[in-house]
Amino acid sequence: MPERKRSIAEAAAELAQPFTHAVLGRVDDYCAYLSRFEGAYRFHEHAKDELYLVIEGEIWIDYADGPSVLVRQGEAIVVKAGERHRSRADKSALVVMFKAAQLFAE
Repeated sequence: MPERKRSIAEAAAELAQPFTHAVLGRVDDYCAYLSRFEGAYRFHEHAKDELYLVIEGEIWIDYADGPSVLVRQGEAIVVKAGERHRSRADKSALVVMFKAAQLFAE
């Protein structure tokens, strides 16, 4: 049976706390997650690349050993595997993350 289509607005309504996520869809071993960013997440790294696509607002990706990169609405950035980073937003931002499904367990 075909998967049900997913509304970004419906998924956003499920996000009660910053940095929680709702699954928009799964492609093989990867998921598209919707998350609301507000404040700063902790520094971390992953074994695989991940993509951030800003739907509303703007975010910063801070690299532990490098620059901070501003990502505005309509822009995307890929954080490569092994790069220690954190995401943060001064004001609420809505972000789609595309990453390996197991990365939230790391």
